Amino acid sequence: MSVARPVRGLLGRGLSSKFTSTTTAAAAATPAIASHALHTSAPCAKRHKLSDLRPKKGSKSSSNLDKYTKDTFPEYTKEEKEALRTKYSPQHMEAIELGEKAVSRADLLTKARLRDDPFRPSYIEDYTVLDPRYDLKPDLGGTPQEPVFLKEDEWMMQYGKNLSSKVQEKMDVQMAKAMIRALKTVKLGSGQDMIDLTVHELEAMEKDPELARKYIMDNQATDGAADAKTPKSEALNQVQMRQLDEAIEAEWRKELERLGEAESQVLIEPSPLELMQDGPAGESRIHSAEAHELGKVPGVEGLYMTAGDSADEGHDDSGKYQELKRLTGMSLREILSLTNKVLVRRRVVNQTRLGKIQSWSIVAIAGNGDGRLGLGIAKSTEARLAAETARMLAIRNMKPIRRYENRTIYGNVKTKISGTVIDMYARPAGFGLRCPHRIFEMCRAVGIHDIHVRMPRSTNPLNSVKAAYEALMNQVDPERIAIGRGKKLVDARKVYYGGSV
Repeated sequence: MSVARPVRGLLGRGLSSKFTSTTTAAAAATPAIASHALHTSAPCAKRHKLSDLRPKKGSKSSSNLDKYTKDTFPEYTKEEKEALRTKYSPQHMEAIELGEKAVSRADLLTKARLRDDPFRPSYIEDYTVLDPRYDLKPDLGGTPQEPVFLKEDEWMMQYGKNLSSKVQEKMDVQMAKAMIRALKTVKLGSGQDMIDLTVHELEAMEKDPELARKYIMDNQATDGAADAKTPKSEALNQVQMRQLDEAIEAEWRKELERLGEAESQVLIEPSPLELMQDGPAGESRIHSAEAHELGKVPGVEGLYMTAGDSADEGHDDSGKYQELKRLTGMSLREILSLTNKVLVRRRVVNQTRLGKIQSWSIVAIAGNGDGRLGLGIAKSTEARLAAETARMLAIRNMKPIRRYENRTIYGNVKTKISGTVIDMYARPAGFGLRCPHRIFEMCRAVGIHDIHVRMPRSTNPLNSVKAAYEALMNQVDPERIAIGRGKKLVDARKVYYGGSV
């Protein structure tokens, strides 16, 4: 028994005998309970059978097969055939008609599977478009070759030939553009009715001189038919043709004089990139052992470029501060003016099955000197990268710190982290910063000028920085204490002395 099919028989009978009457007649009259498949895959699509579409014996109705065939695979109408004849040649139309006769519609209905799922392949008439579902990438047919090292005179000879050919190509392109500009000038001037090309066509030809062949070939192909249909009164006479030729030649000479100027010579000289790719010193991409360049991914090109902001005044061309500007809402000038300093540098080791992997652990702070302080910790195998990341994290994590009179803390604070204990005491104006050097940098970055800090126990660098940051964040709020006691808070220095003590 296959587990991919419904388990009928024993399981169905067992369920039917369990939940039905015990009498034989009732058991025979009760149908078996339908069993379910033991797999979770979707059921296969139904295929049409000829027995379902053919008329039954003794029935006078027509066959359903013919009706279903006409509905599913209708014949080409006259309008559709005329539209196909305008698109395909007679040989193609003959092949299409033979293909329609060779394929049996009954076989398509009974032996094939008509897919209506979203992943069905679509019929493509344009064979220049590749579908990755069933098309393969064409092989360029290149063969790897060993590099050829030429002698100095041979290299100079080949380089000169390549340079002259490049200059000739660019000269031809510039002369063609000069002729197109001359035609455009005459068209806008006195040759409105004498030049068949429009202004938009001339502008497109100036951007891409290869289009000139297309328009000129089309005009020459239609000259015979146009001359037969055009009345003699509308045709150009010899005087008008002579005037048109003189006007075009005069404008063309002006354009050639402009090309002779020094500024236009840059357009004729080949660029170093062209000489590198196509010159004798460059690599031949088809006959080379190097892998082909992947290039830009279509649809994704340009989406993830961090373009420099014009407001940055050219100080962030690499774009490393753009995400930080978006997160903090500050300008680049404000970010660069922050006090940023690395306080702790440690070498740490991670023991793995491959051995000991050493890396750097950096702790940095950032502050604006006016009540905001941030702490950042980062690790990396390179000390420079870890320090840069820690500085960025410190700027992003800046938070406000409460300060009394913008110079000291509110009361005394005590914090303990591991074996490190920090005692902070508020001091009067002019006391200064009497504390360890790491806490000194933190107080100066946040804008605290009068404080006394003691560390009676361990002076671990990392724990001391963390404990000082936690102490500054968890200061006592006198207003909350007064609200809890039901009292009114009054600062005697501000009321009686005006703060000048």
